Amino acid sequence: MSNNKQTHAKKHPPRSKHSKNHPVHKERGFWLAAAIVVVILHGLLMLGIIYGEQYLQQTDGPPTWFVLSTIAVAIADIVAGIALWRWKQWGLTLYLVATLVIIGLGIMATGYAMFWAFSRLIPFVIVGYIIRSRWQYFE
Repeated sequence: MSNNKQTHAKKHPPRSKHSKNHPVHKERGFWLAAAIVVVILHGLLMLGIIYGEQYLQQTDGPPTWFVLSTIAVAIADIVAGIALWRWKQWGLTLYLVATLVIIGLGIMATGYAMFWAFSRLIPFVIVGYIIRSRWQYFE
């Protein structure tokens, strides 16, 4: 019986302890990789839209603080995606904060709470659900 436990321990190292003695092969899989790429691309797309909007707009646009806040959220999305790609837990927290801030900004700008809440919370929930299966690999 003791031999079985030793064999099992060699084949399946403990997941909660990542050490040099027990290297863990981290594999993203298709859906996690796709979700992280979408987070990064969404941030880049937001930056492009903000730049294009400011460049093409001839009249007074939104207040400067609003534009800068939106730029900060787009950059936070990109940084969060990169952190998630590098297996950092704080990347998911940053993505949540960016999601909540853009929901608040969207509601202030348009007044459509349901639209902004669902358009940003659903992607966050999907990314979080996909990450959940690999959470033990995140540092």
